[in-house]
Amino acid sequence: MVSNNQLLLNNEHRLLGLMLFSLLAAVHLGDNDSITQGFLIAHFGFFLLWQPVVKKELTFNTRQLIILSILIFSFIYWFNPWTNVFWSLLLLTLLTGRIFARGLSRAAYGIAVIVLFLDLILNTAPGLFDLAALSSTLRTGFSTLLMLLPLTLLFFPVTDTATKQVDFIRGFFVVLLVIFLCMSSILISVTSTQTYIESLAISIFTLSTFLLTAALLWAPRADFSGIAKLWEKYILDIGGPFEQWITHVSTLESNTSLRSENFLAASVRYLMQQHWICGVSWQTNTDDGIEGEKSSYSVNIDDEKLKLTVYTHTPVGPSLFLHAKLLLSVLTFYYRAKLQEQQLIKQAHLQAIHETGSKLTHDMKNILQSTHTMTQIVNDKDSDLQEIIDVLKKQMPLLTQRLNTTLEKLKSPNSTDAATQGLTGSVLQWWNQLLSRYTGHHIEFSADIENDIEIPLDIFTTVIENLLDNAKSKRIREPDLKIHVELSNINNRLQLSVTDNGSAINKHVEKLLFNEVVSSQDGFGIGLYQSHELAKNHGYELSVHDNTAGQVCFRLCKTT
Repeated sequence: MVSNNQLLLNNEHRLLGLMLFSLLAAVHLGDNDSITQGFLIAHFGFFLLWQPVVKKELTFNTRQLIILSILIFSFIYWFNPWTNVFWSLLLLTLLTGRIFARGLSRAAYGIAVIVLFLDLILNTAPGLFDLAALSSTLRTGFSTLLMLLPLTLLFFPVTDTATKQVDFIRGFFVVLLVIFLCMSSILISVTSTQTYIESLAISIFTLSTFLLTAALLWAPRADFSGIAKLWEKYILDIGGPFEQWITHVSTLESNTSLRSENFLAASVRYLMQQHWICGVSWQTNTDDGIEGEKSSYSVNIDDEKLKLTVYTHTPVGPSLFLHAKLLLSVLTFYYRAKLQEQQLIKQAHLQAIHETGSKLTHDMKNILQSTHTMTQIVNDKDSDLQEIIDVLKKQMPLLTQRLNTTLEKLKSPNSTDAATQGLTGSVLQWWNQLLSRYTGHHIEFSADIENDIEIPLDIFTTVIENLLDNAKSKRIREPDLKIHVELSNINNRLQLSVTDNGSAINKHVEKLLFNEVVSSQDGFGIGLYQSHELAKNHGYELSVHDNTAGQVCFRLCKTT
């Protein structure tokens, strides 16, 4: 089977030449029905072997063979000049659809098209209306030449045996031009005193002028965009303005206050404005509905998040089907984008709740530590009662203030930063309270401040308590760790630093320390990250000033 197919492929041009020769011989040499029918049988035999429409390896089943045989023998039995014209135009469509091949194949199909075209325009078409294009002497010689010319294809080798597609659209337009040329020539001859050849010349000149004008208008020139652009826009916008559709759905999608279901409803209502649409139905994971009316003609698209069906008034052709699919695909794409936008907004809201909760958790932890310190002082049997009262007098107002601030944050989480920024106080008073709060924790404190200044109390308290909490956690791992806290005002720039003589921070951890939440054995986590963000939002910078073994220093200073 493979060898037989390859044999046919290698003799494609010979089959083409014999097919045309047998058709022309049936028309010009058929003095009686027997000869004509014999040549036609041979013609259709060569045509079936040539098979330009389907793949050459395709075979026919019994039912197809019966139908094909009936059509062929009916054509042969009732063969006349009108059926000859019909079949010649059909062959011309197929041949011109293959004329744009390469190499010898292009030349072979070019000769076949020329032969068939000349026979149609000079012999067959004028003969239908008893018009003489050529004299009898010339007609005989011309017909003989046309019959012999296809035999030259017997000597054309096949260089490319791959199965090729037929450009039916191009062939159809060429045949329309041939029909126009024939009919206009015949019409001029019948309605005037012009001979057929003169009428043919007039038709050729008219058609050439039309094609030349169309070619000039096809490409863009000066301020004219060109017919080609209009044609391409029509193909793209068939049934509706595609650019306006894109603009509409993108505008709706950019409206962040519009929910996905409202976006879908608005888009469907706009889609219903197209004259060829009578209804649109949709189905999502949570809702379904229909706009307009249903019909027996529809186009649908089935997506994981959205199922859409467009109902039309008339049957949907191939071009309109692709256009409708494109419109629905664009709508589906933007609908999924809208769903993702809502999901991101929800995640951002949950993230804000999480961060607010984390901040308040650390505030409560720091307050609990202060309460624990005061409890230790109260329970210390060696402490004097007056000393305990003095500590409580100093710490209780501060503790009350911090509890009140935390409560305000809990009531209005969105105004946390504003509330925090507004709590200012004396740096000397804050420093003295810090000394009393961490008495007995084996932490060294030193200060170099000449003048008292105002500071954001909550920022300094949050930062110092997180730094000291991390340092004390590090001391559990390194018992001999020494912690030193220093407050200085150099060049009117307040600086607060916490230094220990322990091991250096891991380089990888140091790079990520203030960029994201980091978990480590030293306790650098969300508290330090949030302290950095809180300081940055109010004009301060928290950084690792030094990270060497025996000298690990964190510093808080004003940036401006």
